[in-house]
Amino acid sequence: MGIEILAQEFGPERDQAMAGPLGLFVTVFLVVVTIFLIRGMNKHVRRLNERVAREAAAEAAAAADDDKPRA
Repeated sequence: MGIEILAQEFGPERDQAMAGPLGLFVTVFLVVVTIFLIRGMNKHVRRLNERVAREAAAEAAAAADDDKPRA
């Protein structure tokens, strides 16, 4: 009997504790925004890797040109 009284005094009732449609909307919105952020960041990282590779190739070509003897 003491446990029932303690449980009734603690926390909101079940209908007050349930998430409503607003909670669902916020959760779905956050998931969608996170997906778009991840996709956008992947594009930026991919472009950065390509640019670094191009710059490294250009530096290697310039270094190879400098090493050639000139006539």
